[in-house]
Amino acid sequence: MTPRYKKVLLCMPPLPGVFGSPVTPSISLGYLSEYLSKNKIEHEVMDMRLGYSLQDLKDKIKTFKPDLIGFSSFSFRHDVPYSLINSIKNKDFDIIIGGPHASTIGKKILEETKADYSLKYEGEQLLVDLCNGIDLSQISGLIYRENNKILENSHKSFQDIKQLPFPKYKKFELKKYLRKQIHILSSRGCPYDCIYCSIKTTVGKPIRMRDPDNVVEEVKYWYYQNYRVIDFIDDNFIFNKQRILDICKKIKEANLTGLKLTCGNGVRADKVDREILTAMKEVGFEELSIGVEVGNNKMLKVIKKGETIEQIENAIKLSTEMGFVVTLFYVIGLPQETEADIQDSINLALRYPINNANFYNATPFPGTELYDYVKENNLFVVKDPDYLNTMAHFDDPIFVTPQLSFKQRKKMLKLTKKVEKEILRRTFVRKLKKLGILGEISSHIIFFKPVYSSLQKMSIKSKLFKKTLIFITEKFNLRRMESVR
Repeated sequence: MTPRYKKVLLCMPPLPGVFGSPVTPSISLGYLSEYLSKNKIEHEVMDMRLGYSLQDLKDKIKTFKPDLIGFSSFSFRHDVPYSLINSIKNKDFDIIIGGPHASTIGKKILEETKADYSLKYEGEQLLVDLCNGIDLSQISGLIYRENNKILENSHKSFQDIKQLPFPKYKKFELKKYLRKQIHILSSRGCPYDCIYCSIKTTVGKPIRMRDPDNVVEEVKYWYYQNYRVIDFIDDNFIFNKQRILDICKKIKEANLTGLKLTCGNGVRADKVDREILTAMKEVGFEELSIGVEVGNNKMLKVIKKGETIEQIENAIKLSTEMGFVVTLFYVIGLPQETEADIQDSINLALRYPINNANFYNATPFPGTELYDYVKENNLFVVKDPDYLNTMAHFDDPIFVTPQLSFKQRKKMLKLTKKVEKEILRRTFVRKLKKLGILGEISSHIIFFKPVYSSLQKMSIKSKLFKKTLIFITEKFNLRRMESVR
């Protein structure tokens, strides 16, 4: 079989503002790179988030001379890769665009860009098949152009992630990332039906889990590369209790002391119990993020979370009592939610000694039930889909509901930002307890609005300042203060 492409350039586009200056390398590009290496396909990686410009990309293309360039695209700020693709496209190479946004909107992405290919879901095997010259019509999940038409192949099956080599980032500039930390993905997929979540359209509902031995091999690899901070970013890390217990047992048997392990992407509260937390604590897990989303059983049913508020509260109580650094994730302004419901969320966050609470403005991502609801009921107060390409959705309402007017949504978003700051301030006081009144005074100074706003702006504008802030927040376990919006 004649190869179709011999040299591939994988490119992560830059992202502005709070998402700039990445703390760790892209795990999705890491997997693609490792799989290309396994299949002996020459390639390079360019993470433009490290400060590279369009001209830098053009220079890289000129020197490396790829015949295929792959771009990753998120729904948020998908205009950035779109612009890059349309700026560099010429007859010397083809372009494939993947990532969450590509999976979500399907062949529409080729209507909106000059890219030659796109794909749905995972890209490892697809990219290798494309390079190796497999007939385009036979490549599962491929979207491509043929005779002035855009064709989309059916998606036949999900990747067997047990067969994928884990990323070693040999093609990445590891020393340029802000934090000496590695992300590990030990599973893919989510079988739940939360109305606001795009995971099922971007990664898929079937959950596929790596074996404990394989997961611990990755931990060991980075341990012996002198990495101690490892964040498991699964959507359902503790989905299978026995697997987690086995992973912890094998880490312990490997005598990997001094690890600082986190679950930064959020765990389901209904999977949390004392046995799991005890096993995790023994091998170095320090931080847990819990996806709370809403503050009462009425709203949990509305969003199809599949949990009860009693389970959520028990998980928070147990985790904080056992000494974990706990972050709670909320989504504010979902259908049928009232001001009283949001107050329930706030009260829950303030009830326990958590370290952080992140209240996210409800954002209707294409492909979700929330998006369909907002679209079908003509509830958008911004232009669809332009809101995905602005940062305004952090602070401004995107849609209204019969329960929350535009004015009410603005008020509640402003209130939850104050609650986030208050929780961080309380955490700061606890960490400086030895200083007594001095710690209390310091907390009020740091979280005084003009000072706090200045810190936010400096962390966005200055890479050095952000790196310093990361160092300080790690020392005090204020993990998310450095990326506060």
